[in-house]
This record gives sequence, structure tokens and C-alpha cells, in this order.
Amino acid sequence: MSGTSGSRGREWGMSEETAAASNGFSVLDGVSFVAGGAVASVHVRGVISDDLTGAGWIVLAGTFAWVSLTAAGPFIYVVRRYARRLYGYPQVGDRLWAMLGLPWFLTALLQTTPDRSGATAHGLVALGLSVGLAIASLIALVVVWTTWVRVTPEQAAETFAPPWTNRVGLTLVVAWPVQCGLAMVVIG
Repeated sequence: MSGTSGSRGREWGMSEETAAASNGFSVLDGVSFVAGGAVASVHVRGVISDDLTGAGWIVLAGTFAWVSLTAAGPFIYVVRRYARRLYGYPQVGDRLWAMLGLPWFLTALLQTTPDRSGATAHGLVALGLSVGLAIASLIALVVVWTTWVRVTPEQAAETFAPPWTNRVGLTLVVAWPVQCGLAMVVIG
């Protein structure tokens, strides 16, 4: 097994198999995905209308799925970092996934506050989501450039090492333009 989870596990007296198994999918990870779905539902509920066609529902379902996955990042980060305390966690992709999901989470909180005043609240959510995703995407672009592009292929392969959360986070970060497009769907 390659990656840091096996080496750190051995430092703590764990076998490679035990360290690898501890980084698998857990019930708390599933709960984090449900929380990400809740965040996505807050964003998507404003897009649903009576005149959506079949293609509109497909776009809406894709938007919901992608935002759910992205918004689960901060929850998975907190669960794995503080509740489960996994060896070798967090890695680059884990941190980036949490950072990319944070604007979705924070603007969902803003949308659910009771003191909303119509267009002003929508404008504030739109601005917060736009600026938050722009900053997160810019940071992600710089980190991906320095960890994948400006390194040797061997070093780049180590960055894409287990656990699965690291790989999901890196994949979401590479697809950062999709995040910006989804923000336009949700805001528009």
C-alpha cells in the first residue's frame, strides 16, 4: 500500500491492512453526504418551478447531485478530522474539498435565516456564493498547479494517493469550472 495512511498506521503500531480499513467509507461519512444533500436542497429549491421540462429536470438533478457532493466536503472533513481522527488525514484533496464546499454551506445558512428581505437576501446570497467560489477556485487552481503540474510524475502520483476522500476532493477541484456553472444555475 502506498500513501501516508499505511506509514502513519505503522508508526502507531497498526498494520497496513488496519490503517487502510480505517480510511474506508463509514456511517458518519454517509451522514455527511446527507448533510451535503440538505445544503443542496436549500440551493435548488429556488430553481424548481412548474414550467420545468424534461431537460430542465435533468439539469436540476445533475446540479443537485454535484452540489450535494461538493457541500459534503466540510462535513466529511470535520467528521474524519475530529470525530474519527484517521491516520494520514487530511491530505491535499481533503482540504480542498472542504474549502470548495464551504461557500455552498455558508450561503445555505444565509438563505435559511429568518430575517430575509427578498431581493436583498437573494443578492447577498448570490454575491457570497460567487465571491466564495471564485476565491476557493483560485486557491484550488494554485494548489493544483503546485502539487500536480510543477512536480515530477512520481510526486504527482503520490498526491493522488488514498484515502478515497483525497481522490474525490482532487477530482472536484480539477473540475472547478463546473462549480462556477452550477452557481450560475442556482443564482439565475
